[in-house]
Amino acid sequence: MKRKFLIGSHGKLASGLKSSIDILTGMGEEIQTIDAYIDDSDYTEQLTSFIAGVEDDEQALIFTDLLGGSVNQKVVTAVMNSGKDNIFLISNSNLATLLSLMFLKPDEAITKEEIATVIAESQVQMVALAVDDTTDDDFFN
Repeated sequence: MKRKFLIGSHGKLASGLKSSIDILTGMGEEIQTIDAYIDDSDYTEQLTSFIAGVEDDEQALIFTDLLGGSVNQKVVTAVMNSGKDNIFLISNSNLATLLSLMFLKPDEAITKEEIATVIAESQVQMVALAVDDTTDDDFFN
């Protein structure tokens, strides 16, 4: 099943994520982006055009930067108004989530449950770092 991808963000985060995906996978051309509020242009037409272009036999994943943010709110409204049930919205997105969902069963439909699993597995994590205070002098004493 064909999938379409859109990343929408405040500023250039969306195009930055697309750039990273292109560097890592060479698949950047498969992603559309909306870098909102970098100038006075309205991105509503770009969003509605993307949604309108999603056919019944396709799935679309729209990634936004902030749950409840203005970009996310506009996406929610546009998707709800479209009446399409084959479009998924993932907010608070990160590179790990995008990569995982791009490569998850690329030729098959994915489910909400599978998306939820990927999101849970790609959460932000703190890495505990411990500085080793041992010096050469301590070692030889």
